[in-house]
Amino acid sequence: MNPEFTALVEPDGVRATDPIERTQFDLHASSAVSPEVADTDAFYFPVDTAVSVRTDSLRTTKGLDVYVRDDAGEMVGQSSGGSELDLPADAYNLELANTQMKVYLAVESEVAISGSTEAVELSFGDETTVEVGARSLHQTPAGTITVPDDTGALMDAVSLLGSALKTTTCERSFPTLRGHPPLLEPGEEFRVEGDIERPETGVKIEVPDEREAIYAVAPLAFYLGASVVPGDDPRLLTDEFSHSLDAPGGLEAGVRRVLQQVFFLDCVTRTEGYYEVDLRERKRLEPDVDLDFESLYDEPLAEQLRRYLDVPFEVVEPHLPQWKVTMDVSPTHENVAVLPFAADELAFVRCPDQPDPSVVEPEPSELEAFYRSADDGEAPVSDVIQPDPADTIEHVWVGDEMPIGASKATPEALKRRLDATPKHHISVDVVCNDERMREEDVVGDIYGTRDLYDFDVSLHNDLTTEELRDLLESGTDFLHYIGHVTDEGIECADGMLDVADLETSGVRGFILNGCRSYEQGETLVEKGSQVGVVTLTKVGNDPATDVGKELARLLNHGFSMQSALSVVTDVSTFDRQYVVVGDGSTDLVQPKCGTPSLITADSSEKGQISLELDPYPSLSLPLGSLTNIKLGREAVSSLNSSFVQETVNIEALNEYFDDQTSPVQIDGEICWTDEITGEDI
Repeated sequence: MNPEFTALVEPDGVRATDPIERTQFDLHASSAVSPEVADTDAFYFPVDTAVSVRTDSLRTTKGLDVYVRDDAGEMVGQSSGGSELDLPADAYNLELANTQMKVYLAVESEVAISGSTEAVELSFGDETTVEVGARSLHQTPAGTITVPDDTGALMDAVSLLGSALKTTTCERSFPTLRGHPPLLEPGEEFRVEGDIERPETGVKIEVPDEREAIYAVAPLAFYLGASVVPGDDPRLLTDEFSHSLDAPGGLEAGVRRVLQQVFFLDCVTRTEGYYEVDLRERKRLEPDVDLDFESLYDEPLAEQLRRYLDVPFEVVEPHLPQWKVTMDVSPTHENVAVLPFAADELAFVRCPDQPDPSVVEPEPSELEAFYRSADDGEAPVSDVIQPDPADTIEHVWVGDEMPIGASKATPEALKRRLDATPKHHISVDVVCNDERMREEDVVGDIYGTRDLYDFDVSLHNDLTTEELRDLLESGTDFLHYIGHVTDEGIECADGMLDVADLETSGVRGFILNGCRSYEQGETLVEKGSQVGVVTLTKVGNDPATDVGKELARLLNHGFSMQSALSVVTDVSTFDRQYVVVGDGSTDLVQPKCGTPSLITADSSEKGQISLELDPYPSLSLPLGSLTNIKLGREAVSSLNSSFVQETVNIEALNEYFDDQTSPVQIDGEICWTDEITGEDI
């Protein structure tokens, strides 16, 4: 299941394919090449597979950053977005950043880099041997820990989450050096299966002997490789110091503060290590703190923690990047299985009290519209709740209730993210079972309008119950359904199909864009689907059509299901009608270049444009990844979850728009950079 290399013809080159993550990366050559198996020892960073080719140049099919090191691993040059770099003949390792898998080149030649944010040219002078190595970003848990219904055993299990760390230095803030924590499963007896051993970090976390407290500290324990032990006063401690975890707002707030502060300062400190980049966040932070990052880099973890946490949180807080996800977890014994996934995403974990039920009513403006419902007499949904708001990019609810404004996940759905099967193309089926809704079936033209992927998009009209059953059980990657849905089933040409009658659901992801589709969607997830977008109430046909089209385009450009829905509902009145069931972090495809972002643009004085970039990190580009933003002449290195605000002129904005395809929020509507210019704002 390692990456595979094949030769390309017309254009000539080499293709790396990751069968686990179902993605590929192409390098075009100046003439035909014949990849031959090569030794993986030629690379500074570890690779799974390598080949060698003879060529004088290679060209990428996307804009990216290139980090160049000598054969001892020292950084000797960097190119951002195709900026020019010329190096004399020597032995070099080149890292191609922001790719769907880790890709490296090893050469002994001169190196010249040029290009743009659309493609990068790598020239080596004369024809030479270029070794190409690749490493899958897929991270598999090293084993499973069975946890009985006992808080002591739960502490022991959470103490082992850090066994996945590939380093205990600040470099673990890079997602590829963290690894996926071992799985936790509820059971009768404590049992550890697999290669699982906690690193010796000298860090402990004391918390009350309560399940809620242990759940809350799990991501922090993972990131610090810390042991969790009982104590009346929650605190983080080493042999040298102690830091209270009891903050305004309680333990959960205290854990959140420490996790944010330590992670962020690790990201800044690591600029003295593998990647000596001119990080935007470091520039802004340094005037406010008395920290010597050069000396900090070489200190052991315990000393780094002491010096990090000597800085008041209020000083660091204005510089913190956005956080990806808050997980509200009902602290049952069964939900212990959620903790490895919360830790993997460095989530803020909360164990909320039982919330009061809410009642979701249709939007009044839609009461006269044509509804996607076969029954106009349906009552409003009464079995949903309104969780406390979360100021993270995503919000996940793990419990029996259906949440408003958050995705509803289950342990089983989260585990399915580990079960990716090797495929080289993505199948999408668009089903429209009502001729009055045919306007939305144009989404079939939206899916698959991306290079780098092989899509198989099929459009179906007026399917019978048997035909839809076959499709749902077939194993297609994505289903976009347009039509009527009730609690009793999905409308077909010859009646209603209740998905509860399916043996299994083979559809990985879906959109059920019909009224009150949440019960059918929940059942699809229970039957085997990973994620879906559903509705809680009636929705009018015209706005539902708009939502369906925008979701399709966002998914097609690398937004996760939850992120795509968040973008749509940020600019729509339908934030209470649509919800994600299952694993909202699932994406259909990976983004073409860097972390997907929502752009907000407003005109300001003297022809200037006020620009805001709101990023949406994903499982393929998690917290801690680097990104480069080019607004004007220079590209700026930044953390991929940092909110960016800049003022630019129209010329710089148009150049930025020309370099990518991203959603833009203007006056409450979603536009796209390939459809507008700065003059339209």
